[in-house]
Order: sequence, then structure tokens, then C-alpha cells
Amino acid sequence: MDQQNRQNNNTAENKNKKPNTSTGTSASTNAKSKTKKKLSRAMSTFLIVLGLLALSGLLSLYILESANDFLGFSQQSKQVDVEVPENASLSSVTSQLKKEGVITQYLNFLIYANFKKLDDTIEPGTYTLDAMMSYDDIIYALRAGDERDDVVTVTIPEGFSVRDIAERLEENNVCTQDEFIEALNTIDFGYEFEQNIPDDENRYLKLEGYVFPDTYQFFIDENPESVARKFLAAFNKRVTSDYYDRMEEVGLTLDETLTLASIVQKEASNPEKMADVAEVFFNRLASSTYPRLESDVTVNYVENDIKPYLEKSNQAMYDAYNTYACEGLPVGPICNPGLDAINAVLYPSSHDYYFFISDEEGNYYYAETWEEHLANIEKAGIGGHGTSTQD
Repeated sequence: MDQQNRQNNNTAENKNKKPNTSTGTSASTNAKSKTKKKLSRAMSTFLIVLGLLALSGLLSLYILESANDFLGFSQQSKQVDVEVPENASLSSVTSQLKKEGVITQYLNFLIYANFKKLDDTIEPGTYTLDAMMSYDDIIYALRAGDERDDVVTVTIPEGFSVRDIAERLEENNVCTQDEFIEALNTIDFGYEFEQNIPDDENRYLKLEGYVFPDTYQFFIDENPESVARKFLAAFNKRVTSDYYDRMEEVGLTLDETLTLASIVQKEASNPEKMADVAEVFFNRLASSTYPRLESDVTVNYVENDIKPYLEKSNQAMYDAYNTYACEGLPVGPICNPGLDAINAVLYPSSHDYYFFISDEEGNYYYAETWEEHLANIEKAGIGGHGTSTQD
């Protein structure tokens, strides 16, 4: 009986018991929590590493830019005149240098100039500075005052060839002729007009015609690339969009315009005669009777600027420039024309002449026929030049 009662009690207790699932649920929750924590830690680590990399990249970029600014590297030549008044503070001068584009890092220059004690030695005056100058070069210039012995003023007249310009630069100790010409021939200066210059094996100097004639200031022993860039920067600035618009109106490319302008420049140094001379050449370009320009100055370019500097004779190149030999325009400009000659080509006069000749006194004689031209040659006498004067 007692045994039966115990069995009944055990059965009742078993019925009243509920399965214990709390242990499994708790383990699952803990596992998920641990997974989330691991993911959170991994994400945090990833973001920290990413942040450090970004900071490192920015720091590296800043260091690189600072080094370039300090040394004047990776800067395009930009020559500016900086006016320093009496009692100017270093901070105001530094601000002006940054504003003019001579430096890019205001704080860096200010700290370095303070270290060099520039504040006590700034001389008032007007300074010609360049973005390609190092901090030390700038500081030297600001200490030297107006009495500088490392800057020269060089005037390049309209009509100078690249050879003429190179010779003048060497005479003024700016750079050697060979260095300047090599820079022009081998360096891509990044101007859009460079990309449109025809690639012709008979072209002697690629940038002949684009080296803008003007008055410049250069440093003694200046980097040849910097020297060349100043000329091209001036060309790019002076030949504005209005010129390009007009070229499109009259159906000329930039290179064709400069090629004809270079001939006009050499044939007519007097700006008042340029439009008439330009029209003579336009009449010939449109004529089947006179398909060659027959300009004396193109022969002079071959004889004086090409032949003496070639190691081997190149008749194809000579003929490509000699307008007694080639039809139409020569392969490229023969000098570097000024704006007067360029304007004369873009706005020529209107007449029916196919010939002209000038005498030594600057008088010009025009003719429609060969017979009239022969008579004018007699009038002009020895020493004249123009069209169709050579056999």
C-alpha cells in the first residue's frame, strides 16, 4: 500500500514538472551577443585603420605640397612684380606673395622666413619674383632690395627668329642658346595651342612663331624651361579668344595665321604696310597663275637659320620653307611675329596686286602684272626685297 502511494505521488510530481528550456535559450542569446561584440570591435578597428590611413594620406599630401612649395617644384613659371612698401611686416608681405601665386603655403613660408630672420631685413621696393623660385631665392630677393645683380631685362623685337632670341638670351647670361632651343623642342608645356601644331618631319623648330616678342625680366642662369615658359605664357595671354574667333571667320588655323604673319612681319616691318603686303599673299594663295608666294624672306630663313645648324643637308626641309620651291604656305613660321602682323593677316586690305617690292628707304611698289613688277624692281634698285625677285 505504501509502495503504491509513493508511485502515485511520483506520477503526480512528474505531471506537475515543466521542461527546463532556460539553459538553451540563454546560451543562444550569449552566442549572438558575443558575435555582435566581435563585429562591433572589428568595425571599430576597421574605421580606426581607415581613419589613420586617410590621415596619413593627407599628411603625406601636405608634406609633398609643402616640399614642392619650399623648393619651387611642380609650379608653372609665373613672373610677377611685388611691391613692398616702407615698414611692411613679414606677415603682410607673405600674404601678398600668396595672393600673387609666388607661394602656396602661407604658414610654412612665414615660419621659415621668421627662422631666417627676414622680418628685420626686408627692403622696400618692387621685386620681380617667380612661382618657380625656392623659399631661399625669394628671401634672398627680398633682402637684396632694388639693387639686384641677378636679374636682367631683355627686349625681343618682333620678327626675331628662335635662333635670334636664343642668341640674345645667351648674350645676357640668361641661358645658353642650345639649352633654350632644346627646351622648346623637347618639353610639352601643357598649352592647348601646342596640340594643334602640325607634326611634319620637315618642320625645323616646332615652336617657331609662338615665342612671343616682348620685354622680359629673367634671372641670370635661369632654368631654360622657365625661360621658354615665360615666352609661351605671354603668347597664350596676348593671343586672346577674339583672335581665334577671327581665324575661324576667315578660314585659317592658328599655325597658318602665324606662318603668314611671320612672312608679313619680315617683309613689312612698318605696321602701316602690313595689311597691303598680307593681301598680296592672299591674292597669290587664291590664284592658279601664281601658286607660289615667292617671298625673299623665306629663302633668307633657310640660308641663315636652318642650313648653318644642320649636320647633314636636308633639301626636303629647305624646299618646305622656300616659297620659291613650295606652293602655298611654307611648312611653318619663319620668325615670331607681333600682334601688328597677326592683325594684318586677319584683317588684310583689299586690292588686286600679285607683286610687291620695297627699297632700302622703306618705300613699297605694287604691281598686278609681271611687266609692271619688273619696272618696279628697277625703281627699287639694289637691296630691295619682296615677291618674285629671284630666278
